[in-house]
Amino acid sequence: MGRLLVYGILGAVFLWTNLLCRAQPVPDIKFKVEELLLTLEELQVKWNHPYLAPGLWEESAGLYPSDVRLNFVGRPEVAELRQLISVFDNNMFATAWITSTLLEAYLYGNTPRTSDEQLHLAIDAIGQFHDHNHNYNNSLMCFWPQVYNATTSTWVSTPANLLESYDVVVRMPWTEIDEILEKLGWQDVEKFINEIIKDRDGYLSVFHIPPDFDDTFVNLGLGSLLVDLSHDFPEALARWQRDNTNLTSLLDALRRYAYRPFGQNPDLSSIDPRTYYYIRYFLNEAHAAGQDVALVPTWVQSIEEARQMRDRGVVMPLQVNNVDATVAANTVYGLTGAILSGLLPSSVLDDPDIRQIYQNTTTFLIFMMENALFGRPDLALTYYPSVFEFYWFVARTYNRMETARRSRPLPAVMEELLPRLESALQGPVTDEILKKSQEFEDMIYFDDFLGDADVDSNNVTLVKAEDRLFTTAMAGNVLLTTWTLFNDSDRTLRWKRETPGGVQTAVEKIVRFLSRYILEVTYKPWNAFFSASVKGKTSKAGDYPTNCVVLLNGTRDYVIDKRVKDGLAYTMLGYVSESEYEVMVNDTGKTPTKFVSYNDPNVFFRFWSSPSYTYAVAMLVLGRYDKLQTEGDLASHD
Repeated sequence: MGRLLVYGILGAVFLWTNLLCRAQPVPDIKFKVEELLLTLEELQVKWNHPYLAPGLWEESAGLYPSDVRLNFVGRPEVAELRQLISVFDNNMFATAWITSTLLEAYLYGNTPRTSDEQLHLAIDAIGQFHDHNHNYNNSLMCFWPQVYNATTSTWVSTPANLLESYDVVVRMPWTEIDEILEKLGWQDVEKFINEIIKDRDGYLSVFHIPPDFDDTFVNLGLGSLLVDLSHDFPEALARWQRDNTNLTSLLDALRRYAYRPFGQNPDLSSIDPRTYYYIRYFLNEAHAAGQDVALVPTWVQSIEEARQMRDRGVVMPLQVNNVDATVAANTVYGLTGAILSGLLPSSVLDDPDIRQIYQNTTTFLIFMMENALFGRPDLALTYYPSVFEFYWFVARTYNRMETARRSRPLPAVMEELLPRLESALQGPVTDEILKKSQEFEDMIYFDDFLGDADVDSNNVTLVKAEDRLFTTAMAGNVLLTTWTLFNDSDRTLRWKRETPGGVQTAVEKIVRFLSRYILEVTYKPWNAFFSASVKGKTSKAGDYPTNCVVLLNGTRDYVIDKRVKDGLAYTMLGYVSESEYEVMVNDTGKTPTKFVSYNDPNVFFRFWSSPSYTYAVAMLVLGRYDKLQTEGDLASHD
């Protein structure tokens, strides 16, 4: 009752503000939605382009553009590097998400149908990212395309443009360039460029990665949406099914690689030290309750496999797995969607291992939302800087469950988890979103971090708001996905009866902002939808306690000495009590205990930005809201 009262008061305040400002009704947004759909169609790569030179990148047909950038912040000459350095990246991830969003916009909103040609191009492109290092058909997916290495008889993930860009960098006349930078007084630029050159081998080593559960289950989630829309897109579904004939391979991988901190297998009970730092709170509660734990990790690889495949070019970063809450959210959604759509039989949850992984991982997501990620998004969201993106990924699972439950019983484990997901999303998550909103005329917007820490020549902080459009759209999607009801029999959409006025008004103001600015030049359509795991000084693995080092010969050393020359992977093995862990933190002496910001003028990190993704998630907000406006006055089918 207290929360609903607060929301009611916020709604009244928003309404009174609108009256004072004489706010006009939200303009017709159908044209804006159509414009966004056309923009996305135009941005999609239509045919293959070979690499010619920097700026004339290799581009694969069917993909939507996404670029790798470096988050340089600070003085004008340094900040300019963030604008100038941009490499087109042929990854599966952006295209899978944009395609899923296009389907959701059509299903849940007043959004026109995506053309068959556009959809088929994307699905055919995604089909090229399956892992080839198995002698059987499988649906394990890779972030980058694989290229066959005849010398090692191995398929290796190969981001061609990134590899080419580093080759170009090392061939440049840096002695002369350094002299010019010195004369200009651009020592910071010189320092950063030298760091890029110096760490070239380190950067290149993290490009040859194995398949991962993130791409794998995002692809499964896409397939489940195609099943739901099979009457609208039969050929698209047929193409997806052509490329995914062995979904059992996904379940086998989950069983084989799940993180089991209380287990006896050191390959499965070892984890990235950064993961253990934040996840220990969840493990402490499970340990106190005498509960076993099995969680979805990021990589489809074990430490022993990393040791064997390292010299063949297929190895997870740092040779140890991690748990990323966003990867976990995507895996849970993929499983949920596949089961509820019939792509996978509900009997898969009768398997004790799969049921435990599903239940434990979803409970972990709820725990993290209820506790605001314990203030460590830099660790909990290992590869995803945007917390609103994480919330939306979880909300999609909740919405999918709730929609299905209205027409049929859910599997028992989903029935158990649904009210807990609802409580977290309608409680602390909604609270956080409303608190972070910023008023602007008769609109609200949300900022994350891109472009908000530069300074001008007088050292005055600038707010360039380079991710404002994306973050605002994500906030709108979280609220709409959490607080609306979709009827899958007649495809109608309603606000829930209990939706607070403050939430409805916030969504209206988000829609005003996006309607006005999404295709204007006022703000960049950038985002940091993905990133490297090291995003600054607080996320370096070497600064966190370890209790086991795996040597190159496969043996383990439990007396940690960071000077070991033949160390392969530094890990946290098993479970340690909180008191023991705090001693380890103190002994380490350099473990960051607080996260401040992703914007540090002394460091930089890689992030992936896709304007196409920004346009897609904004279109989803606008189309969904337009559907609410069309049908919202009808009697609720709650």
